[in-house]
Amino acid sequence: YSAWLLGPTQLIFIFNFFVSLKKGKKVTSDNPWQATTLEWATPTPPPHGNFLQEPVVYRGPYEYSVPGKKEDFSPQNSQ
Repeated sequence: YSAWLLGPTQLIFIFNFFVSLKKGKKVTSDNPWQATTLEWATPTPPPHGNFLQEPVVYRGPYEYSVPGKKEDFSPQNSQ
């Protein structure tokens, strides 16, 4: 019986997918969520090889609230 319930509920997700494709907002910035990890340091769309030059990493991905910084987050590739 669960297949009869799970199958039709997937239609909601399929509907949402196509509505989002048609009416969804386009991402216009390189880092819209202000994430701190390196995958958000690439330009949009990313070039071949992901980075224009090899990034230098100054801190780990989970170091938040760096003393002396104005923001509560600091990207890995900024000093």
